[in-house]
Amino acid sequence: MLVHHYLEYYSRNTPDLPCLTTEGQTYTYGSINTRANRLAHGLLELGVSVGERVGILGENSLEHLLLYMATSKIGAVSVSLNYRLAPAELAYIIGDAQCRALLALDGMDETLIDLRRQIDDEIQIISQGFDNTLVLDDWSADFPTTNPDQDVASDQPFVQLYTSGTTGNPKGVVSSHFNMLSLAAMNTTATPHRPSPGYSTILCAPMFHIGGTGSIVYNITHGIRTLMHRVFDPVRIVDDIEQYGVNNVFMVPAMIMAVLQLPDIEQRDFSKLKQVFYGASPISESVLRRALEIFQCDFIQMYGMTETTGTVVNLTADDHRKALAGRPELLRSCGRPSVGGRAKVVDLEGNEVPRGDIGEIWLYSDTNMLSYYNLPDATAANLTDGWVHTGDAGYMDDEGYLYLKDRMKDMVVSGGENIYPVEVENALAKHEAVQDVAVIGVPDDKFGEALLAFVVLSDGAQLDAETMIAFLREHIAGYKIPRKLELIEELPRNPSGKILKKILRAPYWEGAERQIG
Repeated sequence: MLVHHYLEYYSRNTPDLPCLTTEGQTYTYGSINTRANRLAHGLLELGVSVGERVGILGENSLEHLLLYMATSKIGAVSVSLNYRLAPAELAYIIGDAQCRALLALDGMDETLIDLRRQIDDEIQIISQGFDNTLVLDDWSADFPTTNPDQDVASDQPFVQLYTSGTTGNPKGVVSSHFNMLSLAAMNTTATPHRPSPGYSTILCAPMFHIGGTGSIVYNITHGIRTLMHRVFDPVRIVDDIEQYGVNNVFMVPAMIMAVLQLPDIEQRDFSKLKQVFYGASPISESVLRRALEIFQCDFIQMYGMTETTGTVVNLTADDHRKALAGRPELLRSCGRPSVGGRAKVVDLEGNEVPRGDIGEIWLYSDTNMLSYYNLPDATAANLTDGWVHTGDAGYMDDEGYLYLKDRMKDMVVSGGENIYPVEVENALAKHEAVQDVAVIGVPDDKFGEALLAFVVLSDGAQLDAETMIAFLREHIAGYKIPRKLELIEELPRNPSGKILKKILRAPYWEGAERQIG
């Protein structure tokens, strides 16, 4: 089974079924398949062969779906690029992926001007109207609409997504057709309200993130209508939920917070919304409880990473109900492995630790990546006997629930005590004045490292260090309490919503020989 087989199935049996709505236009499964076939034949004419990479640069779009399906049909590999990167960063990724062609979308003209000076002249550029490029609609118009006859195996690469590169150069994570379809099957099992043709959903996660790519593949496998947003807009999210009777949506916690802060959120109609999926970064208990109160639907937490092609662990809708019925500690868990998935917590030597002890979380699943592209040493270091090393510190309880403490690299050692900032962040997020929070370790002569809290205040709120300390004494141990507070307008985040603590740390660790105390 291959990813594009699902598009072809719905195109053959229900060609008029709505597939994608974006920028005011709706495209059916039949029309998407026809366009994808034309693009596939066009790529073949350009000499793109099995296993070769084709990049796409731009905001979420129809063209992302077309390229994914076209490359799937010919055994090539889509590389969705983070359009927010600088041209030099993009040039590195395009070169690393050895892209044979690049599809540049509307709005990328200025980036493309700089980028063309830095990439190989032999890379064929397709655009939506940029000078001296192949113009997509005109160029592809006369290619055949039939399915290209290409031999593709399920274990061949389907997509290559790049890690955020918060340390070192980004790495290309290669996922196969089998990985992607395993992800769709696992997520279906974890979905309380199973989708079917005609079901509608919003896609607002960026396509260069596994949340966006995994979602579009999942939607195609079920004949779902996808309302694709070019970028995240909380007002439009709520408007579309009401207008289209949307049944489910995936958002990262930062997106959920933005939606909850809309002034009329309590008066909006969410009666058709059946479930909200969330993940990609931790969510505070207070934000989650507020979201449950507003949306009045099932919530499912999804835990995974690019290297696992997305979700491997779920906190299910039933788990959320258990939490509200007297087990609130479950809201601090990311859940248990989905169907076919396994998890374990290990020490620095890779030995499994007793339940309740903190170590690094490793995950095993049919979704686990094939490799990092052209990086055998990095692959071997992060993939042991099929187990992906997540880099996340956490523990497993006696029922098999996983609890994240923090990224291993984010752990702070202060006065000989290991402190996981997410614990402090969750506690501080309960204060009514706190809209958003991040905690880091900074150099300290006495303790090696000391905790510093960055807080974004709620509208009209005030907070000082003394008040923060007094509040936290009621919630966490004294040695975990930050003594320093910085009030800022906004926390730096990458496009997937993860807080860029590297940016927060930089001024405090500048010139230090080590980045820990």
